[in-house]
Amino acid sequence: MPSSPTPAPPADLCLVPLTTEQTAVPASRPAPSASNAAVIARHRLEFVAAVIIIVAGLALRLLPYFGVPNRLTPDESYYIEDVALLKIVGASQYPALVESYVKMQSRSDIVQLPPTRCMFILAGWAWDALFHSGIIMSLRHVAATFSCLCFLLSGWFAFRLGGMRYALVVGALMAVAPMELVMAHRELMDGIFGFWALLALWLLWENMQRPDRLGWLAAYAGALAILVLTKENAFFVAVALGGIICTAALFPSLNLGKVTWSTVAATAIGGLLGIAVLISISGSLGTLIETYRLLVTKAEKMEFAYMSGGGPWYRYIVDLMLVSPLVLLPAIGRIFALRREDRQPIFLLLFVVFSCVVMVNVKNGMNLRYATMWDMPLRYLAAGMILQLAGAVRRWPIATAVMLVGVIGAVEFHQYAVIFVQHGVQDPITLYLMYALQIVRVAAR
Repeated sequence: MPSSPTPAPPADLCLVPLTTEQTAVPASRPAPSASNAAVIARHRLEFVAAVIIIVAGLALRLLPYFGVPNRLTPDESYYIEDVALLKIVGASQYPALVESYVKMQSRSDIVQLPPTRCMFILAGWAWDALFHSGIIMSLRHVAATFSCLCFLLSGWFAFRLGGMRYALVVGALMAVAPMELVMAHRELMDGIFGFWALLALWLLWENMQRPDRLGWLAAYAGALAILVLTKENAFFVAVALGGIICTAALFPSLNLGKVTWSTVAATAIGGLLGIAVLISISGSLGTLIETYRLLVTKAEKMEFAYMSGGGPWYRYIVDLMLVSPLVLLPAIGRIFALRREDRQPIFLLLFVVFSCVVMVNVKNGMNLRYATMWDMPLRYLAAGMILQLAGAVRRWPIATAVMLVGVIGAVEFHQYAVIFVQHGVQDPITLYLMYALQIVRVAAR
C-alpha cells in the first residue's frame, strides 16, 4: 500500500534555519528598567523605616529607662486594691466585689472607682496569676502591652486609610506621642480604653467599605462589647460611631462607605452584649445602675474634679496645644484644607468631633487622659498636612518629609520628658501642664 503523505506542520511550528543570535541562550535575565529599580529601592527604604519606627516605639513603651516617676495616683490605688481583693476571693466572687463597692460608696463622700471597669482589673489579676509579677507590675505590664498594641494598630489603620506614606508618618508620630508613652508606664487604663476605641473605629471603617461580611461584623461587635467592659466612657465612643453611621447614611456624597442594617445591628449587638456581661458580673441590673449613679453623683461633687475638671468647650484644644503643639497645629491646618473627596480624614474628624461634643458637656469631667483615643486621628490629619507641605518641595519631597517628621517627633518626646518625667505630672490637668512648661510658676501638683 502506498504510504499516506505526512501532514505538513502548522505555519507557526515550521522549521526554519536559526541564526546564531536566535540559538544563543541568554546568560541572565534582562536587567530591570530604571523605574522598576526605583520602585524596589523605595520599598526597601520604606521597610527599613518601618522597622526603625516599630523598634523605637516599642522600646519607648517597654523599657523602664523611659518611664515616669513611680508615685501612685488615687485612681491607680483603687485598681490595685480591686486586684488585691480579687486575688483573695477569686474571680467567681466578682458580683460580691461590686456589691461591696455600692455599700462603701453610698456611705462615703470620697469618690472611688467602680469595679465595673472589669477588663483592666481582670487582666491585671490574670497577668499576676500567670507571671507572678506582683499586682502593681502586673497592671503596668497590661497597660504597656495595650499601649504597644495601640501603636501598632495606629500604623496599620493609617496604612489601610492612606497607604504606606501615611503609615510611616503616623507611626513615627505615635511612637513618641506623650500621652501614649505616659499611659504605657502607669497603672492606668485610659491607654487600654484608647486601644479598644481605635479598634472599634477601624472595624467600623472596614465594615463600611466591605459591608455584610460576617467576620468583620463579629470582630466589630466583639470590640464594642469589650469597650463597654473597659470603662463607662464607652458611651462617648458609641455616640461618635453612631454619628459617623448617621452621617454616612444621610450624606452619601461624602463617600464614607456603605451603611447597611447588618452594620447597625452589629453596633447594637456589641453594646448590648457588653451591658449583659456587666449585669452578670454586677449580680443584677439594679446593682449596675446604682453603681453608675453613685459614681456620677459623687464625682460631680468631688473637690478635685470641681477645681480641675471644668472649663469652656475648647478646654481639650488648650490641653492638646500644651502637650502636642506641633501635632495639633498641622492637624487644624489639614481640617481647614479638607475637600469633599477627602473621605478618610473626614471619617476620622467626625469621630473626634462627635465624641468631643459629648465629652465637653460632662460636668467637671474633662481630662486629657480621656482624649487619648484621639491620638491617632489627630496624627493622621497632621500627616496629611506634613505630606502636603513636603510635596510642595518638588526637588526633595522625601527629605523634607523626613525633616518635618523628625522635628515634630523630637519636640513630642521633649514634651513627654519635660512634663511627665522631669516634673512628674501625674494627672494632665491644665494647671499642672502650665506649671511644667513654666507658663505659670506656681508650684501646684
